[in-house]
Amino acid sequence: MRDERAVAGLVGAILLFGMLVVALSLYQAQVVPSENARVEFDHSQQVGNDLVEVRNALLRTAWSGDAQPTAVSLGTRYPERAFALNPPPATGTLATRNFSGASTVIISNLTRANVGEGLSEYAGDDGALSIPTKRLVYTPHYNEYGSAPTTTYENTVLYDRFGRAAGERTLARTGQRLVTPERVSVVALTGEYTESGVGSVALDPEAVSAGSGAGSSFAGPVTVSVPTALPSEGASGTSWNSLVAADTTLRGDDGRLNVTLAPGTRLRVAAVSVGATPERASPAYLSRESRDATMAAGERRPFTVRVNDASLNPVEGVAVSASVAGDGELVDGDAVVTGADGTASFAYRAGPSDGAVTVWVDSASPGDPGSPKTTTFDVSVPDGGGSDGSGSDGSGDGSGDAATLTYNGDAGPYNGGNTIRFSMSANADATITGVNVSVEGAAWLWDESGGQPEVRVGNGAYDANVDDAPNSANDYYRLGTAVDLTSDATVSAGETVTVEMQNFRRDGNDRPGGSVDVQNERVRITFAFADGSTQTLSFTNGAY
Repeated sequence: MRDERAVAGLVGAILLFGMLVVALSLYQAQVVPSENARVEFDHSQQVGNDLVEVRNALLRTAWSGDAQPTAVSLGTRYPERAFALNPPPATGTLATRNFSGASTVIISNLTRANVGEGLSEYAGDDGALSIPTKRLVYTPHYNEYGSAPTTTYENTVLYDRFGRAAGERTLARTGQRLVTPERVSVVALTGEYTESGVGSVALDPEAVSAGSGAGSSFAGPVTVSVPTALPSEGASGTSWNSLVAADTTLRGDDGRLNVTLAPGTRLRVAAVSVGATPERASPAYLSRESRDATMAAGERRPFTVRVNDASLNPVEGVAVSASVAGDGELVDGDAVVTGADGTASFAYRAGPSDGAVTVWVDSASPGDPGSPKTTTFDVSVPDGGGSDGSGSDGSGDGSGDAATLTYNGDAGPYNGGNTIRFSMSANADATITGVNVSVEGAAWLWDESGGQPEVRVGNGAYDANVDDAPNSANDYYRLGTAVDLTSDATVSAGETVTVEMQNFRRDGNDRPGGSVDVQNERVRITFAFADGSTQTLSFTNGAY
């Protein structure tokens, strides 16, 4: 009889080896993909957080002008395995992409009646500006997590897109800052950026044009149209209508979102570049900070312009020149370099007859009426030698030599951003009987609760809630309207007179709407005196 014990041992070893092979096969086929899918899912959450930081860095760069570097983890590696195989590491791609249609922001209806001289000439005959823009898209290349989203930044919002074609769904990771009740804020994204791989990559956004101010407001309706891949409306997932306030009207068609700014609503535009060192914004047009004037012979007054780039923002360090027609003269020279606010001022002393001051950017042809980089201020000198009494320069430096009041250059908020306080020095005894206030970006003054004057002038005031006040039926004051003070203000020569204005509001269908922040806005206020004369002060409000 043969000894079969050795054969039995061999069979057992073969069976054990087979079971081990089956176990390893099952582990490779089921456990490894499941664990790797979990690794990929965790990375998807991490990269989503990274992209939120990218979005925030882009916005901070746009509004501050200071670069805000950040980093993104493009892919991930799987844990090492002793007895199983991993696929190649999961990678990802972060890249700028054009929109499917025209990849430009279009600002239209920029007529002279709506936006004034300078910008209207720059916009040309069609009254429109086109500003290039892109989106930033992260695409994952996972081996197991097949339902991972593609993440897109565009127009201040970051969102995930899941699925394909008819089954796709979009979910926002952040809110939007494009449209708010007080302003429309456009951030144009430029540059060429493409990075693919496993590790972390740096993203260094740089400001091409920083929209650090409060923005521009216009006299008439201006339309802003931005390209978008996010639907304007829809029941499945995030849409623009679900992101903006309920009282905001949007129109969307053919991959574009259109917003029309009501008069007084501010527009703020910035441009940010990624992937390459950008060219700094260059001068595009001049805007007038002063107006044509009536001056007495020998009176001195500054005429101020602001140099703007294609994104409507001020440009610092630009050479600006001026010349005089007639027998007036420029007192402090004919060449100025713009400051941080983009302004340049030229001090003019009127001669005995009418004159003009022409101002131009040095790269432009002086006096060309069709150029957006040149403008002319006309000066009238009446035979009687009177003036319009206005002091109108970029910094609020007071009025002419014979003015009753001199602005002290100290305007700023005193009880929130919707208030203005400034002081004046009285050069003569006078009684102030009325005011006419205009502030860019605001349409009304209204103390909703009542009991507080909308305008205080020294020991006088205008209170729309007083029965005999103008507009008393509605209890509010429309800016740009001349009204009598409800109590006159008396001033004495040498006295410092404080003016306070509170509760500025935007327009709300021909009545006061929401509160408006008027920091850094242009202010124009005309005072009427008991002797029938008037004086106008123009200046820029300060900020906290």
